[in-house]
Amino acid sequence: MVFGLFGWMLYTSHEEASQYAIDTSQNITLMAQRDIVRNIEILSLSLDALANRYQSPTYRQLTHNQQHSYLFGGVAAAKHVVVMAVLDDVGKVVVSSLPGAPANTYGDRLYFTVHRDQPETGLYISPPITAKFDRDLQVVVLSKRLANQDGSFAGIVVMALDLTYFRELFSGVVLGEDGVMSLYSRSGVVYMRLPYSASIIGRDISTNPNFLTIKSLIQQNSGSFFARAMNDGVKRLYAFRNVPGTQLVVFVGRSEKHIFRHWTESLYTVGSLMLLFIAVCVALFHVLRNELKKRRHAEEKLQELVRIDDLTKLLNRRALDHALDDLWSRSRRSKGTFSILFIDVDYFKFYNDTYGHQKGDEVLAAVSRAISLQLPRSSDIAARYGGEEFIVVLAETNADGAIFVGEKIRSAIEALHILHSKSQIGHISVSVGAAVYDGKIHDSINAVLNAADSALYKAKGNGRNNVQISARPVDEA
Repeated sequence: MVFGLFGWMLYTSHEEASQYAIDTSQNITLMAQRDIVRNIEILSLSLDALANRYQSPTYRQLTHNQQHSYLFGGVAAAKHVVVMAVLDDVGKVVVSSLPGAPANTYGDRLYFTVHRDQPETGLYISPPITAKFDRDLQVVVLSKRLANQDGSFAGIVVMALDLTYFRELFSGVVLGEDGVMSLYSRSGVVYMRLPYSASIIGRDISTNPNFLTIKSLIQQNSGSFFARAMNDGVKRLYAFRNVPGTQLVVFVGRSEKHIFRHWTESLYTVGSLMLLFIAVCVALFHVLRNELKKRRHAEEKLQELVRIDDLTKLLNRRALDHALDDLWSRSRRSKGTFSILFIDVDYFKFYNDTYGHQKGDEVLAAVSRAISLQLPRSSDIAARYGGEEFIVVLAETNADGAIFVGEKIRSAIEALHILHSKSQIGHISVSVGAAVYDGKIHDSINAVLNAADSALYKAKGNGRNNVQISARPVDEA
């Protein structure tokens, strides 16, 4: 859930950063579009004024010097306007804003022929041209048609606009690292691009794969898209907007790296916090796991202390009672069988009186170890019943098996050769009474215990140090 929340936060912030970049880029293109439209309208009106003055009767009545001021006064001196001129119906310069300019003929230029051949054409804006004046200048030519009174073609009025106008317009925009701003025609001609490079101005990129991809997009009024630039390989968000009344399109490109810089920093911060969170969780997990292990071990130890007789290390009476109850329930359900051995250390009271209680405790510990060693099965149970009495429970064991195990235990204890001067045989021994559960005879676990206890008294009555069994079940008799 925590990771899901972090993921959702990162996704949301990424989308917000992307949308913010789109909105701000679109606003920049809108401002640039409006500035270009406003200036082109002013320049178009200047061409209209030049045409009207050139064709007015007043112009014909003026002297040559007066005519120049009348046609070009104020307008030709405007910033970025390099030259204004009137061309006749064959393209020859009739009058120019540049005094002393040669009367060259430009009848083969597209900005001339388009008006001659297509009378419906209004303002025409040419592709970038390198013009030779006192120095080489990159310009665009704006032209409009002149018509005679009968509507026939009379020539054109033209204006050369220095491309530094667009360069200065774009240079005031801050786009961040690897940002670009450009002006293209819909056909793929570069009018201006920042960062500026004179070599790219006027280039036709219509066959560029990136331009082919976006060609259909820029038929819309405005839009945005992500693309990787061919010239520098930088992936950018591009926002574009068409300039009404022209074939021009304004582009603003902002690098993906710059757009998502703060988001990336947040990603690293969140990622670091997540790693820290994971590390803390892992550390806490290990601490808790170790703590649980310690607690479980302590509980097991406590359970063992509760269940185990401290002296003999066998089950104590309480644990034995639980084990016998479980065994009784299982045997009743499964109709299985089991045997119980009742073991008593012979003449143990005399041993204590003769050798002391400490030695007596050592004997009980040795006897319990000997009993445990004769019970290899995990299902077998050995317990201290009380004092010098022990009980062994043998699951799924019949009379023969009970006698066999009882004899093994008796022999193992006798083989310890623990000195006992008050015993008839001179060393520690045990008497063993055995009983086998029979559902037809025994109606409780106590009945089986009593049967084993009776067999034990029988063993004692037979001189001790022997194994006796209670009456066998009918099917074993």
